[in-house]
Amino acid sequence: MTFRFFRKRMFLRSFASMALMTHPAAGWQIRPYRRDDHVSLESLFLDCLVDFPWRGNKADETVRLRQCIRTGPCLVAEEKTAGLIGFLTLETANAYVPHLFVDRDWRLCGVGGGLLEVARDLARSPLQLDVDLQNEGAIRAYRALGWSEKVNARPSRPDQTRLAGP
Repeated sequence: MTFRFFRKRMFLRSFASMALMTHPAAGWQIRPYRRDDHVSLESLFLDCLVDFPWRGNKADETVRLRQCIRTGPCLVAEEKTAGLIGFLTLETANAYVPHLFVDRDWRLCGVGGGLLEVARDLARSPLQLDVDLQNEGAIRAYRALGWSEKVNARPSRPDQTRLAGP
């Protein structure tokens, strides 16, 4: 484990109950993942996968998610009455976002943009992510936030495109 990674992990742990961003009008906040978020996070993840049937085996996708949570920072968005409404995993070394999922009832409410903003602050550089080509709604949302396609990049899967953040 590198010192930089260790320092960021300790930073997130020390502020686990503190909001890293709040949206007073919408009532949600972003904070670091805590172990007691596990069930809610996986439930949200599996619920979101229903909207993306091309993603393949849910068990394999869940294993990838668990690996990302173990090895890097994870941010969650929550609202007091709704609970966990979104999350993001981050590979800080290369400013890469392997997972960004928002509950379908909270999409287009700024949750995804908020998670990306906090992740960019943690990574201290523009972010990159891969998005499924079939996920046209997400592609439109990313472009509206200033993201662009990264030419000559190699996404994780052949049915994805790599985007670079502003």
